[in-house]
Amino acid sequence: MRPNWGELLIRIAATLGLCMALLWMGSCSRHESDQRLQEQAQQATVQAKIEARKAAAEARVAAKQAARDTKDIAAGVRAGMRTPSGPHHAINVNSASREQLERLPGVSATTARRIEAHRPYAHARDLVRKGVISSDEYRRIAGDLTAG
Repeated sequence: MRPNWGELLIRIAATLGLCMALLWMGSCSRHESDQRLQEQAQQATVQAKIEARKAAAEARVAAKQAARDTKDIAAGVRAGMRTPSGPHHAINVNSASREQLERLPGVSATTARRIEAHRPYAHARDLVRKGVISSDEYRRIAGDLTAG
């Protein structure tokens, strides 16, 4: 759960406002003793510290989540940049260069060399049949391949 930054700031401001109001009331009222004013100020300060700690903890959690989200987004952007878009950009496994093969998601230089070494392929699915890549790897890139 992400804390709302505005809500956190409002909480802190409200706590500080309470402290200020208590101090102001203490200075305006002649009926309260100095001891009572000190106790009220102490209680308000303790409450402000508690609220500030809570806000800081929530901010740390939010920052960690934001860092994870940013990392995930960056990984998605990288994958999107490497993935050919649409069937008109399908790569022919029989004629593609090693560099073109390496642009496919999850295809390393080693995998690209294995693909080249086992050519020709009658169908793109032959990559799995010949043991060049796993079924999971094939599912990830199947839409970007052709053997025709």
